[in-house]
Amino acid sequence: MRFFDWIKDFFGIEQSTVYLNQQAITTQEVQLAVRDFAICSAINLISGAISKCEFKTYSNGNEFKGDEYYLWNVEPNKNQNSSQFIQEFISKLLYYNECLVLDINGQLIIADDFTQTEYAVFENIFSNVIRGTMKFDRSFKMSEVLYFKYCNNDIQQLLCNLMTGYNNLLNMAIGKYKRSGGRKGIAKVDKTPSGDSEFQKKVDDLFNNRFKSYFEAENSVIHIPKGVEYIEQNGEGNKKSTSDLVDISKIIEEEFDRVAQAFKIPPALLKGDIADIGKLTDNFLTFCIDPLVDLISEEINRKRYGKKVFLKNSYLKIDTTCIKHIDIFSISEAFDKLVASGGYSIDELRIKAGDIPLNTDFSKKHWMTKNYTDIQTVKGGEE
Repeated sequence: MRFFDWIKDFFGIEQSTVYLNQQAITTQEVQLAVRDFAICSAINLISGAISKCEFKTYSNGNEFKGDEYYLWNVEPNKNQNSSQFIQEFISKLLYYNECLVLDINGQLIIADDFTQTEYAVFENIFSNVIRGTMKFDRSFKMSEVLYFKYCNNDIQQLLCNLMTGYNNLLNMAIGKYKRSGGRKGIAKVDKTPSGDSEFQKKVDDLFNNRFKSYFEAENSVIHIPKGVEYIEQNGEGNKKSTSDLVDISKIIEEEFDRVAQAFKIPPALLKGDIADIGKLTDNFLTFCIDPLVDLISEEINRKRYGKKVFLKNSYLKIDTTCIKHIDIFSISEAFDKLVASGGYSIDELRIKAGDIPLNTDFSKKHWMTKNYTDIQTVKGGEE
């Protein structure tokens, strides 16, 4: 079917006047990966933050650096350092809503794929476990692995369903913006020579080739055969409007807001706003990072330490204070108060500030100024 005949057949009319781009506009769909970009931005923000945390290990209530500390903070396996491992682990947990970590000969290995068989009373079984090109030829019990599940509902599926509506609105807004700046015109074709095959070929070539080159070129001249009249349609409606761009930006911003809401991230923080960054970071740590690290540390403690050892005050704790950048000059007054009140030793605060401890007798002690004393020892009156 020739292009011109196809246009007339589509509109179901025998008119000789056809508006260009009308069919292209109705079928045009603009597909943008805004949802995936927003999700990846959120996951990278969370995984990058947790990779900065220190996985502290304690033995009988005292901080202790041993094999377990080295495993989580330096080298979990031969192919990854701790930052790479934690970022991959958190990314899989958030993106797929679950993550499986194996202990293979003292190395922590993240599974790429697995099958879980669930039971009500007995331990769940993990089979068909794959890492890279390797498939493990055995099954694993729940007590033999670290299994993390982010939430009961699949956040990916929920976001996908929610974003479908936003994508439709986005496609409509982009289509409106493109139409507002497009070239428009009316072509009138004389009916009388329509049976001429040579004339039909010229019309086909005009609509299929020459008009396309004419509209795409910055400067161009087109020859229109006899029997065809083209009238350019210019006016205010053809100019691009700032409001159209604002509509597109608002829809994209709405998608980022919904993704941030799903991952409990302050929307302004995900979009890169720097106003009130301190409050945004505190909100991010409280509602997003802290619940996530609690989930991780609980699974590690119950599987790698166990009830008896844990109750003897030996456990792993994830320190999230490492996430925020600390300027020692801005915290000098608070530093002094913490030492003077006996809350922390000098070495403890030096470590939190990112400096090395002095490891001296006085730096390990807890000090208290004379301003702090037991209220019961204070005497009033002349005494």
